[in-house]
Amino acid sequence: MTTPLIRPARPADLPRIRQIIRAAKSLLLSRHVDQWQDGYPNEAVLADDIARGKGYAVETNGAVHGYFALSFEDEEPYRVITQGAWLTDGHYCVLHRLALTETLRGTGAAGLIIDFWERQTRAQGIRSLRADTHPQNHPVRHLLLQHGFTDCGVIFVRQSQARHAFEKVLSF
Repeated sequence: MTTPLIRPARPADLPRIRQIIRAAKSLLLSRHVDQWQDGYPNEAVLADDIARGKGYAVETNGAVHGYFALSFEDEEPYRVITQGAWLTDGHYCVLHRLALTETLRGTGAAGLIIDFWERQTRAQGIRSLRADTHPQNHPVRHLLLQHGFTDCGVIFVRQSQARHAFEKVLSF
């Protein structure tokens, strides 16, 4: 397999991205994780990511096998953290909606995505990466910890759903 290419997602990618997200929702359900089982992320969220230049496709051999979004905006759920504290104040970049097909899982593609995220964040002069995930989403929690993130506490997203919140401070 060739090294995955990360590129801005295009509107034409949306049908494939929806398939990838549906498969990720099924995988989470099979693992008894109720993350993404409430209709989120839906097509409107994904289309908005793409329209706003926040969505990225992960392509291998000319086919899209992954998706994620990066947000440099101050996000309401990240304003209040319980059972801990953020490592930094100020600007940050959040990784959202990370999903990979079975083809890419376990290949190191998630690490390439984190490297890309770090480069994009540094290029903006920002030193903080943040992410959140369901308490039972052990693969994502492990991935973040493996890449130098700290579990900082709990935030609440849609309909007051608790999520573990992670941060990594970048050096320049």
